[in-house]
Amino acid sequence: MKFEDIIEQIENVSKAEIKRVAPKDYSEIKKIILNSNPHDPYRKMVLGYLTSLCAEFMYPEPFQILQDNLDYIGFELDRGNIEVGAAGNMLGTCMRNGKIVTRTAGDDTGKSMAGGEIIAGEIKTIGDTIGGRIITKKVEKIAKKQGAQIFINGVRFKRGLLDWLFKK
Repeated sequence: MKFEDIIEQIENVSKAEIKRVAPKDYSEIKKIILNSNPHDPYRKMVLGYLTSLCAEFMYPEPFQILQDNLDYIGFELDRGNIEVGAAGNMLGTCMRNGKIVTRTAGDDTGKSMAGGEIIAGEIKTIGDTIGGRIITKKVEKIAKKQGAQIFINGVRFKRGLLDWLFKK
């Protein structure tokens, strides 16, 4: 099965729909991910769901992603562990559980995550979160609404009084 075969068979982009058509063998999903290079947001989301499905099928073993700069890695991850060198944008979007470890991550890391853990050396921006935990050494920007526990260089991130007063 090829990536485009999955695209042709799905009716909409959802985890349930992609799980319905994706191979049940994680080694086949790994091959699809390895041989895919999506350029539009629709295909990037589909590939992101495939990374989550692969990690969930492989659990408790970690899923190591060999390609760098893929967007939506760990999209709606429910369990499992993902390791990647350099992640693109939207890493861990809507994740509920599991763990993602990366050297670098792009924009909107952890957006709408409700649980789980992201560990990154450096993050460009952390999106609005609901829950979970993000641990990093460096981050450029943090969105306003944070439900996740965020640790930067071992120190828990808290908005200051002035940030709260001026709604920064």
